[in-house]
Amino acid sequence: MQFNIGTIAVLAGVLVVGIGIGTGISSTTQGDQGNIASSQQLDMAVPDPEFCRQWGASAFVMDIELYTTMNPSSSFVTQPALKPGCVIRRENWSVLQKEGAVTAEQMRQCKQRMNTFAYIGSIKDKPIVRCVYQTDTSENKFLTKGVADDTVGITPEADQF
Repeated sequence: MQFNIGTIAVLAGVLVVGIGIGTGISSTTQGDQGNIASSQQLDMAVPDPEFCRQWGASAFVMDIELYTTMNPSSSFVTQPALKPGCVIRRENWSVLQKEGAVTAEQMRQCKQRMNTFAYIGSIKDKPIVRCVYQTDTSENKFLTKGVADDTVGITPEADQF
């Protein structure tokens, strides 16, 4: 079977258009179907994206409970519920106090333990605020050290949020 130049050109054009349409669809897919594939989609999933981006970072919040019995020795776990949340940088706590989300006493206690604050819900509508502890970044297996220019590295901000 032989193709003439016109047929080859049409098939090549269809291939290029198909690739373009596929790329366009996949790059504009939104995370509104329970599927968040990028940090930008997570940023937009929090109730106050601009506030969170300015004063902290958006986060997945996993609500899970663990029950352990002693006799018999066994553990039970609830189905995790994922929610969008925000972790506030330590130097920005004053915005939480200004918004009425935390008191001076809560700030004192959290600072005493060298922690920071995170919240679920809208900052303007009585969010659930918790004093949270940052894990040791040296144990984070998603961070790489200088493998390539496009990899995620350990930055001073990630180390001391």
